[in-house]
Amino acid sequence: INTNTFYRFNGSSYEIDHHFYLENPSAFWGDSFEVRWQGGLSPTEKVKLDDITYASATSGQSGETEDINQTGTEDNYKRQVLDGNTDWVSIRNKYFTAAIIAESPGTFASLDSHNGDFPNRDVTPVYSASIGFPSYVNSIKTRLYLGPLDLDQIQKTKTNLDDTMNFGFTLIRPIGKGVLWFLQFLQTNLKINYGFILIIFALIVRIITGPLTKKSFESSQQMQKIQPLVKKIQKKLKDNPTKMNQEIMSLYKEKGVNPLGGCLPMLLQMPLLWALFVVFRSTIEFRGAPFLFWITDLSQPDIVFNLPFSVPLYGSHVAVLPVLMGISIFLTQRMSMATMDPAQRPIMYFMNAFFILLFNQFPSGLNLYYTVYNILNYFQQRTIRAQNEGL
Repeated sequence: INTNTFYRFNGSSYEIDHHFYLENPSAFWGDSFEVRWQGGLSPTEKVKLDDITYASATSGQSGETEDINQTGTEDNYKRQVLDGNTDWVSIRNKYFTAAIIAESPGTFASLDSHNGDFPNRDVTPVYSASIGFPSYVNSIKTRLYLGPLDLDQIQKTKTNLDDTMNFGFTLIRPIGKGVLWFLQFLQTNLKINYGFILIIFALIVRIITGPLTKKSFESSQQMQKIQPLVKKIQKKLKDNPTKMNQEIMSLYKEKGVNPLGGCLPMLLQMPLLWALFVVFRSTIEFRGAPFLFWITDLSQPDIVFNLPFSVPLYGSHVAVLPVLMGISIFLTQRMSMATMDPAQRPIMYFMNAFFILLFNQFPSGLNLYYTVYNILNYFQQRTIRAQNEGL
């Protein structure tokens, strides 16, 4: 069998057209042909865990996707064949993808991975993916999208390849896409760097969520004020749980307190907050985008110096923004600690320290947003508390 291949490159596109002409396919001994991407994509991230977490191989079949994600040295994925009309297959790292798109659907997809040998890395997932076609075809037309995981560019492929991008689970994906669109809109119209865009965006989100946060904070304060009365009832009726619960509910009604009033406003905010967390961690718009001073890349931690050792969870570097964010959270917590059960305070301190450790390896863009948001939250709650004390 002879194969003639034609390629077409477009200077304004990340796509490359491939047209394979197959001569005398009946002489081929196999039962299928495959167009395959072999050998994965090279690691790109300074935080090695990002290359492992975000890398994957995915198939797109009749609007549905199936993917594999290797996270260890031994959990290799042997070749998996997925039967069915296949529109595309792709492999990706955190910010880039290589996707084979079939002009006419293939009859199956294959995905596999193994741990590669890469300097200074224990785990380097290497993915391969292919689209299969029956052996009787005379020609195969595909496109290769080799470029960034940029939503605008991905949508030009006119496929559902954007399903491989990180916008969160199904319910919050529309919110995540809306957040990204709004960030791009602000940057296009204001023409300032993304660091200032994040500050403006934090202010806008603070204004939108402010009423909910106010309601939650006021409800929490009311609950704390009546805690001595609740404990008195609990102590008095500890041997009669039914009567105790009735008395507590009567107390809530008498004082006009809703025990769920502090939780519901926060739950309403959760879809937005989760979408922000997902998008800000992985959007390519922040890659290489500088802000001010030591923050030269919003997609990377704002490292001021490296440690000669690695701390579990924290990593081997010191970043400033997670510390500032931790301070802003502590200042907000301190306002509620005056009426808080002293036994609960160590938990609050622990959670604050945990956030500093966890966020130390997150992108500085994400940390910048949360730091500004938390500072604005602190001033709002301080204002609410001052107003309540003045009544």
